Amino acid sequence: MREICEKIEINPQQLYNGCIFMAVAHAVTVGEYPELNYEHSWDGINYCMNNSRGCRGTITFGDKYIVAVFRAVSAKMQYQDAMNYFKGAPETIIELAKKEALQYVLADIDGETKPYITAAFWGTWDALYSTLEYDGLMKNSAHILAIQLMESHEALRACDEYYGLTDGQMDLILSLSKQRSQTEFSIPIVLKKTDALCGDIDEIKVSMEELNIKLEE
Repeated sequence: MREICEKIEINPQQLYNGCIFMAVAHAVTVGEYPELNYEHSWDGINYCMNNSRGCRGTITFGDKYIVAVFRAVSAKMQYQDAMNYFKGAPETIIELAKKEALQYVLADIDGETKPYITAAFWGTWDALYSTLEYDGLMKNSAHILAIQLMESHEALRACDEYYGLTDGQMDLILSLSKQRSQTEFSIPIVLKKTDALCGDIDEIKVSMEELNIKLEE
């Protein structure tokens, strides 16, 4: 880990769009795979991921600032104070991290509840920074963002390999994620009934409502 932070080559808006895309893909398919309902969720301004293989992360998308924290068992790193990953960050970033993202990665450390992370980045909607170089960031758990950092059609192919999408689901994911990412999050989107949604509708409703998408009755 570097003693200073440096800019990383992740475009903040592309990151946000990719997270919306993946959350929508999850919402569209979770009815068929309810056992995977924990893999993606949206809680207010926080997007949470868990790949069920020991890697998890949360990204806080604030009005001005972005904070992302990750933890991976595979990183095999000794615990260290989470603040070490925020060297050089302004106080506003640190306070946002403590209030939001770090609350999702708490663990028992020698009898105390503390945030436990193996990678992090942070910044504004113009640029993102980390104390880890990009390759180290990905290796230490940010690889959970692999699909989110792809272009939409490449991401769709990856989702198809994972979920086995129908043509209708593909079309819905592309259109709905575009609409959600281009519309103020506080403005609800009403989704008309479609055959692309099948299986456990209650699970679908939960994931859609996290994205402020309402299913038409």
